Amino acid sequence: MLINRCAAALAVTSAVLHLKMGIGSALGVVVAAMAVVCLLCAADLWRSTSNRPWVIMATSSAVMLLAHASGPAGHHQALVTDSVSDVSAASILAATELALAAVVVFLRTRRIPPELLHYPLQEPR
Repeated sequence: MLINRCAAALAVTSAVLHLKMGIGSALGVVVAAMAVVCLLCAADLWRSTSNRPWVIMATSSAVMLLAHASGPAGHHQALVTDSVSDVSAASILAATELALAAVVVFLRTRRIPPELLHYPLQEPR
């Protein structure tokens, strides 16, 4: 499905952002492990049509948002540049992934009449 492929692309982008943030930092091993989780999630989304990868994506995105929000204040200060910091970009991406996963899981688990759906996200039962 196209929506799975788009979500997989978001997960790969998230992995790239993690690797970019983790290079040269003290928590490089943890950030690299999070990038691996993102890549595994992307592969799962690419191949699977079940709800499991969507739930994993929602959970990992929520955990990432909580981790970024609870980090030290200096960690979230953007450099004095015109660009958005990597941490802010990763947080925005995680919020987008979380919202997308929540919508897809909601639509797939509810019995919505087909005439109300423009694009059938529900799996055949």
